[in-house]
Amino acid sequence: MNLKNIFSTLILSVCVFSSTAAFAAPVTNIRTSVNPSKVRFVLDSTAPIQFKATKNSLGIVVDLPDSSAKQKQITVNDKVIKGAVLEANGRKASKLVINTAKNCEYKIFSLKNPHRLVIDVYRITIIKKKESIASGVDYTFMQDEFKGRQIQAHLLEISKDAPYDLVPFSCAGSYNGRGSLAKASLSRNMLAAINSSYFDNDGWVIGSTKYNDMFISMDTTPRSTYAAHGKNRFIYKDVAYQGVVSLPGNKFAELKGMNRLRIVDDFVLYNEHFNTSTKTNQWGVEAKIKNGKVVAVSTKGNMTIEPGTYVLSAHGTSKPLLAGLKVGDKVGLNESLTNQRANQMKIAVSGGPLLLENGSINVRTAEEKIARDIALGRSPRTALGLKRDGTLMLFVVDGRNENSAGMTLNELAEYMLKLGAYDALNFDGGGSSEMCIKGKVLNHPSDGKERRVSMGLGLVRSK
Repeated sequence: MNLKNIFSTLILSVCVFSSTAAFAAPVTNIRTSVNPSKVRFVLDSTAPIQFKATKNSLGIVVDLPDSSAKQKQITVNDKVIKGAVLEANGRKASKLVINTAKNCEYKIFSLKNPHRLVIDVYRITIIKKKESIASGVDYTFMQDEFKGRQIQAHLLEISKDAPYDLVPFSCAGSYNGRGSLAKASLSRNMLAAINSSYFDNDGWVIGSTKYNDMFISMDTTPRSTYAAHGKNRFIYKDVAYQGVVSLPGNKFAELKGMNRLRIVDDFVLYNEHFNTSTKTNQWGVEAKIKNGKVVAVSTKGNMTIEPGTYVLSAHGTSKPLLAGLKVGDKVGLNESLTNQRANQMKIAVSGGPLLLENGSINVRTAEEKIARDIALGRSPRTALGLKRDGTLMLFVVDGRNENSAGMTLNELAEYMLKLGAYDALNFDGGGSSEMCIKGKVLNHPSDGKERRVSMGLGLVRSK
């Protein structure tokens, strides 16, 4: 062989060796760590590690076809991991065998600078039990790992053509107030129900609620709202109530509240959804309206409310609005929602904040002026979502217990997206979060028992 051929052979040998070396990713070290949700294995290398993983009920095998390694027994101080070994699998390959005490979920991902392969073995048992509870209505119980924590959640999916409608109702019975969601939904023969709007201790509904074109509650703060007309279902943002009363003498006044406690300088409307009377004291003026005319005026308080009538109640600086009214005077009431499309719907129920909009996460806590105790932290949550095909989703995740960590609002948005929602909004959460089917509470309310709530959303047979 001449010198030229020898030089060419050497060059070729170097190229082959360099090419082989470039694809080799020897495992230089292996480390483990344990936290409440998982056991982590970290494999260090000088280059990216190729892998292929398989799992069975007894463990996880991670094949490393381009990575050599020295045999190493790995002891993990955790009851889920029975043992692990890193061993050769041929001349230039190896594998990591992780023996587990039960069937565990896992996740594998690579990191750079320096190169590492990370294997997370979760001690959380993943459960998904789905069943049909009625035509077009499916219920799913889920125990899942999310963001390294265990959650337990409940999902109702109602297809667009299911013979059921979702309607708002008072958990106190026939009138506003607070009561058991399970008992109230069962008394109405509802297939299922979730809690909905925010409220205060006396049942004051925080948010706008409309049912069969009649308003049950109002809120001038723009909030995300579920709205429906038959099988057409939508989620709108920035929906607020506007109520204007026209009085004799070409006077107009905006309502400050509806079906709630009358406070200082207030101007409130009470209708048949509130109760049989206004429950007010004598320090105001009240006028009862029927068919656009005044039928009674009183300064005694606690005026009666009959079906087909409503009462205007004024206090303090608002009293002059009603003080001069006489029986027979004409009074007009113009009520609307600021979102024109939502205003055309038969049903509207405000919650907040918005979670998803057109398939993207858009958590609007600041825009909807959501209180800090709701906006921050991980809690039990209730949400409503819509899929692109019109499927309605009712979702409740437990929290504040050892079996379920709850979710932040951003995590709730991510999870609803994972479940297939296209649009979604949040409802009242914490101890109020609840789902029941045929009067049976499915989740574990964080108070340890049902919290008496104000408003619910329930499935009723379509008429």
